[in-house]
Amino acid sequence: MGFKKRQFYVLAIRAVVVLFVLSSCALRVTGDEARFWKLTLKLQVRSDFRTASSGENTGSYILETAWAGFLEEDGPDFIIYHLGSELARWECRLLSGLVHSNQLEAPELKLNYVEGKEEEVNFYYSFNPQIVSCPARSSGGELRLVVPSVPWSRAVEKIPWFNRKLISGDRNLRLERSLLSRNEVRKEFNWEEETSFEEPGFLVVYQKSRIRVAMELIRC
Repeated sequence: MGFKKRQFYVLAIRAVVVLFVLSSCALRVTGDEARFWKLTLKLQVRSDFRTASSGENTGSYILETAWAGFLEEDGPDFIIYHLGSELARWECRLLSGLVHSNQLEAPELKLNYVEGKEEEVNFYYSFNPQIVSCPARSSGGELRLVVPSVPWSRAVEKIPWFNRKLISGDRNLRLERSLLSRNEVRKEFNWEEETSFEEPGFLVVYQKSRIRVAMELIRC
């Protein structure tokens, strides 16, 4: 199947999802029926990194991406309808200069799970890939860069292990469940963390990242 045909099918499926959600919202007449929200996540990561052999920063990267979809209340939890993810900015710069985009795999933002509890709702996301390879021009080797996430426990099993330390803020994407009674909910999450990743055949990299997540929920 060609790229254009695949793209057409993806757009068609997303259109069907939108029509389904909107029609369900229009038919909702009692508070006992399922409730829907449009969810948007906008994420920004700014990360400085250095190799184990370097006392100063080796480089930095900037990632700006977004996820959009709908949530349907399903008992305490939620069904996720994904409409699309958009990569707005993805730049990596070494001391030797900007890394060309075709040398980097673009991480795709994925909403893994929305966990509903009696008094709160927790959101979990990850990236594909979670670890990105970057050419190290000076040494001729490769750097393995971590893209920070808040993965669900089942997603963690598929992510390569790496050291992680929270420096400031709170990386739990948590909302009070009572807020869902509002027509619109907006909240921002900010934190700073350090990571290090070691893998045979690659340079050891230490990272310091600043993460910002802007969440918007609009009730249908």
